[in-house]
Amino acid sequence: MILKMIKFDMVNIVRNPTLLFSNTAFPFILIAIMGFVTKNTFEGKTVSSYDYYGVNMTIFSAMLIAMTASNTFMEEKVKKGNIRMVYAPVSKASIYLSKLLSTYIFGTICYCTVLFLGQTLFHLNLGGRYLPYLMLLIDALVLFGCCFGTMFCCIFKNEEQANGIMQIPVAFFVFFGGVFFGVHRLGEAIHLISTFSPVYWVSECAFQLIYDHDFSLFLPVTLCLVLASIVCTAVCQIAFKPEGYV
Repeated sequence: MILKMIKFDMVNIVRNPTLLFSNTAFPFILIAIMGFVTKNTFEGKTVSSYDYYGVNMTIFSAMLIAMTASNTFMEEKVKKGNIRMVYAPVSKASIYLSKLLSTYIFGTICYCTVLFLGQTLFHLNLGGRYLPYLMLLIDALVLFGCCFGTMFCCIFKNEEQANGIMQIPVAFFVFFGGVFFGVHRLGEAIHLISTFSPVYWVSECAFQLIYDHDFSLFLPVTLCLVLASIVCTAVCQIAFKPEGYV
């Protein structure tokens, strides 16, 4: 039953042009804009502006999958079509897990494709033969984003409210993650705060993988993202009430 629900939700996501655009073309647009605007800043450096923002804008976009998860779960058109699942003989976990897993599968396909095309078609330095490890790292971030977004939906039971409140921690993760500029320039205190952002660690791990072939952060960061995803899913199980979904 849950496989049918996942398939149904996947179709709904793919049919939504906004979600499709934001998880496929949008990262490339961000890379092109940020790379062009800052290219003079990176002149003479080992890392080009397009390589730098190729990594960071992919991470930024992958973190925003939390919004896609929220839309998949609580968007009014989808919600109306899925009300019958509340009254079907299925566990409450299968209702939110189908949304979470369908978004994760969709996000994994999208961002693996973005990374692959970025390296092969646009010649960004995304690790060369180490690209599969970068894909796994981004997949772990996508999983966390999906669980994080679903958790807020389960808690607040309303897409607008969930997105409104969720934007605060997501903005914190992104800003202190340093995806637009290095936050270490803002002082030691800000740098210390940035260590609480999962985006910061994913970015650090990604650049170590690509330029130093250093895997010291890969396993700890990936496991922490998976653990955080499990915690968010546990909160979903506690907070989700099928009657509140109607």
